[in-house]
Order: sequence, then C-alpha cells, then structure tokens
Amino acid sequence: MRALELGIFLPNAKGGAIMSTEAPPQYFPTWALNKKNSLIAEAAGFDFLLSMVKWRGFGGVTNHWDYSLESFSLMSAVAAVTSRIHLYASVAIPTIHPAVIAKMTSTIDDISNGRFGVNIVSGWNKFEYLQMGLWRGDEYFGYRYDYAAEYLEVLRKLWHTGRTSHDGRFFKLDDCKSLPQPSRPIPIVCAGQSDRGIQFTAEHADYSFLGGQDDSLADLARLNQKLQAAARPHGKTVGSYVLLTVIAEETDEAAFALRDRFIETSDRAALQEWSGNAGQDFSRATYKDLAVQTFMAIPYVAGSYATVAAYLDGLVESGIAGVCFIFPDYENDLQKVIDHVLPLRKYQGQKLVA
Repeated sequence: MRALELGIFLPNAKGGAIMSTEAPPQYFPTWALNKKNSLIAEAAGFDFLLSMVKWRGFGGVTNHWDYSLESFSLMSAVAAVTSRIHLYASVAIPTIHPAVIAKMTSTIDDISNGRFGVNIVSGWNKFEYLQMGLWRGDEYFGYRYDYAAEYLEVLRKLWHTGRTSHDGRFFKLDDCKSLPQPSRPIPIVCAGQSDRGIQFTAEHADYSFLGGQDDSLADLARLNQKLQAAARPHGKTVGSYVLLTVIAEETDEAAFALRDRFIETSDRAALQEWSGNAGQDFSRATYKDLAVQTFMAIPYVAGSYATVAAYLDGLVESGIAGVCFIFPDYENDLQKVIDHVLPLRKYQGQKLVA
C-alpha cells in the first residue's frame, strides 16, 4: 500500500490550531520558527509545507491569530532556503487581484525551481475583509465559489499564455501581460467542506484538505469518497489531505492529560469570537463541544506514539492521500514525531532521516 504524503502546516499565525492560553500552544509566529520547521521537515523527507493566510484573528486573552506572517512573502523566503520539498502559499481571494497573484506565483516558482503551488481560500470570514473595506456584502456567501472559479480561470489564462484579455462577471482584463510564465502547471489546493465547496474542489483543484464532522477515520473516508465521486465526471481524482493536530506523548494517559489541559485553559473570549464568526453557538457548550471549539473544528489525534502511528496507518487504509501536521509545540513536536511516531507506522514508504 502506498505511503502517506507528509506535510507541515507552518506556524505562521499565533497559537496554531489550539485556542488555549498555555504557552505552548501559544507562540509568536517568527521567521526563525518557520525556517526551523521547514528545514527539519525537508531533511526528514516530508513532501510539502503549507502556510495559512490570516488578516484578522479572534482576539481574546491570547490575541489568537491576530499576529501572522503573510503567506506568499513567507513561502518566498522558505523557497530560498529549501531545495526539494513542495511549497504552498494561501491567498484569500477577496483581497488580491488574480493578475497580481499570477505574478507572485511565477516569482516563487522561479525561486523554488518549480516546487510551488497555491491554496485558494474563498473567504468566508467577513470580518477579515470588512476591516479593509473589501467585503462584498453578505450576498458574497452565496456566490463566492462562482467568484473563485472565475478567479482561477484568470490565473490559469495568465499562467498558460502570459498574456490575456478577459471579460467576465467579476474581472475584466485588457491585454494583460504576466511574464515570465511559471515553469509548470501550478498545483491548486482547496478546503471547501460544503456540498458546493466539494463540487468546486472536484472540478478545479488538484488537492483538498478534508475536515469531517468528527475525528473518526470512517468520517474522513466518507468525505474522501464523496470528493472522488464528485471528481470522476471531470475525469480526475483529487488528492485528499487531512489537517491533523497531533498530541503525541509516551503514553495515552499523558497525551490525554495534555489535551484536557488545553481544553481546561481554553481562551473563552477567543473561542466565542471564532464560533460566532463560524456561525456556531457554543454558549452552552458540552465538553465535546468545547473540545471541538478549542481545536477549531480541525481533526486531532491524542495518544501514545504507537496510537498516533496507528491512526496514520488508518488514514492510508481509508484512502487518504496525505496528512498536514499541526503541533501544539512547534519548537519540539515535529522532531518528536519524526523520532518516535513515524518509525512505528506499517506503511513507511521512504526512509525518514532525522
């Protein structure tokens, strides 16, 4: 059976994917921390790095995600210090014209010698864009994937031809040039979870980040099957990746205790801001709801090194193509997973070198 592709969700926004007041998982995003994780991942044989885009966080005691490094700028720097690993930057499409992103992409493609791809973020959190006067009104929720489809159409025209005119619903270009062209077709990543989002991803993207209604392997497998069924009429498959927060300790009990401490020390004000923006009401949260909220509805696994390794093997058996790791402690956890978790997998693939 094929090996799971391994990636890192880089720590370019404060606090990662755990809304706890502990430090870690609270940390400031710095170039030094992102460079360290990028180089360790590349040396260990990982396949890709992804950085998020965030223009406004959720405040609270921790200012969760209020501090962030801009994604394309960061990946340009990462491209210059790495040589093999694939790189993905994220663009929130309400913020930057596709012709600008086309040129930025070609630049990083050149720096990286053809290792660069783009994560398309349709932009659901209106408060990020409202603060800059870029929100198109609440009706945007209803047509954001139409906007994204035309955005990608413009990008691909410029990447393919280097020069195009376009007269569409959202964009008008008059003999627009974008040279040099990238060295290869640029891989596209998306993360839509709604039926419309899955349909958009199936039609337009090469890879998708899946997040289920729970953290079970069965639910992730179901989502992957739904995605592939949507992609088949377009004559393609879409590589399904899972964003996964990993809490790995020597024993299950130690990992569960750490998980529970994060939940107990959650930043309630930031949680409320996040859940309100996401359209969820956790004002009378159960423990399970609070866990979902603390981990920002992103799948997580907590357990011993062997438990986490078995979960990764389960992803392979469920048809998942890859995993994008998120860590509570980016100073230490990546090396811990390389040293203690990855060697225990059944489906090793390439040999990993710490």
